[in-house]
Amino acid sequence: MYVPQYGGYCAYAIADKGKKVSIDPETFEIRDGKLYLFYNAWGTNTLKMWLKEDVKGLQEKADKNWEAIKLKN
Repeated sequence: MYVPQYGGYCAYAIADKGKKVSIDPETFEIRDGKLYLFYNAWGTNTLKMWLKEDVKGLQEKADKNWEAIKLKN
């Protein structure tokens, strides 16, 4: 069983914008034993965007951004 990263919000949005964005539960990636969820609607699939970039760098940015916003609504 995997616990979603970033409170179940879109990993790409957390990394790129520092914002909590809802996800499509069928759009996900399991990497290094962690579950990352992504937005996928209206022609935007952030999992594809995530995979085109430096995933390690995005993970680091998301981790940092998440610490700053996790308690905000």
